[in-house]
Amino acid sequence: MEMPKNNPGDIFNGFHKLPLKKKIEILKNFCHLSKEDLFLLKKYQELPDFVDFENNIGPFKIATHFIVNQKEYFVPMETEEPSVVAAASAGAKFFKKTGGFFGERKENKIIGQIQFEKKGNFQKNKKILEKEKEKILKMANETNPFLFKIGGGAQDFFLKKIKNYFVFYLIVDPKDAQGANIINTMLERIAPFISKLTNQKIIGAIVSNFSPLRIVKLKGKIFLSDLKKEFPRMKVKEIVKRILALLELARNDIFRAVTHNKGIMNGIDALFLATGNDFRAQEAAVHSFAIKKGKYQPLTHWKIEKNFLIGEIELPLISATVGGATQTKKALLAQKILRLKSSQELAFVCAAVGLANNFSAMLRIVTEGIQKGHMKLHKEFLKRL
Repeated sequence: MEMPKNNPGDIFNGFHKLPLKKKIEILKNFCHLSKEDLFLLKKYQELPDFVDFENNIGPFKIATHFIVNQKEYFVPMETEEPSVVAAASAGAKFFKKTGGFFGERKENKIIGQIQFEKKGNFQKNKKILEKEKEKILKMANETNPFLFKIGGGAQDFFLKKIKNYFVFYLIVDPKDAQGANIINTMLERIAPFISKLTNQKIIGAIVSNFSPLRIVKLKGKIFLSDLKKEFPRMKVKEIVKRILALLELARNDIFRAVTHNKGIMNGIDALFLATGNDFRAQEAAVHSFAIKKGKYQPLTHWKIEKNFLIGEIELPLISATVGGATQTKKALLAQKILRLKSSQELAFVCAAVGLANNFSAMLRIVTEGIQKGHMKLHKEFLKRL
């Protein structure tokens, strides 16, 4: 993990203390905002419920100190809780000192289902569909020629016999889209054809929010010495011991595990909302993934390695940069502030925000308590309303 060549520490440091005008100036220059972008920010700042607090610039608040795969980010977050933004920035600052976050993703595919009333022999119907595979996929891709042209679209399918039903699963690469509308259109197009081939009655066709083919893995490390600087009255070994103990509880107790993962989603949901993404589908994807092995588990892993605390996160991310609400003026502005080139890049930033929020929450829980910082910000925010 090496530091990026253009470390923007001077830009990030102290950003939250600057007057709003100066913050906007920095964002304008760093993110190449246009007159139209600045006008949109101004319109939101004129709303009666706007409060200049915790990097609120109008339509959303801004988290700082994020370096992901050696690229720097100001991160827009839409949330009613200023402490979520503060926690994301505070957590990211620890990781920034060792080069930031590093993520990878092997594939990004969405799955949809067509459910039929089972008739006849399963293996016989399976062979019929496999023989017509090329035609079925072609028919699906005819519903979205552009997606197919750029290398996405329907790529494969598999079949299952579940109780008294025959279930067809379509696998689609949505590229930079979330993909729900794309795959639903495909499923409804091919369902009658499959029904005719197999002589089975259609029950329904719909996307699945279980997303095992959209997994992102991301990690980062923190200097143990920085924990000492943050809490000089506590021993580093004791802080780390408590963090690992908190993680162990999450692995063995659903009461802690659900709250552990909720803290991760605090940040990811806020980023999804800012960028016009479907946070409800994301929540469904994450929590189903957490229990995929039959026992609900935390999405992050922490360990000690030499002089570092290593954090890792693994979760499905269905972030998009095209289609639906991602094309509203506000969402496009959020994407511009992030300087995104793809939905995969957004997924990495989402994972980094999740890991940063998770670290901040665990650190506060095992040291001064979660309420001290949270309630301080909350009370200050209410005073300014």
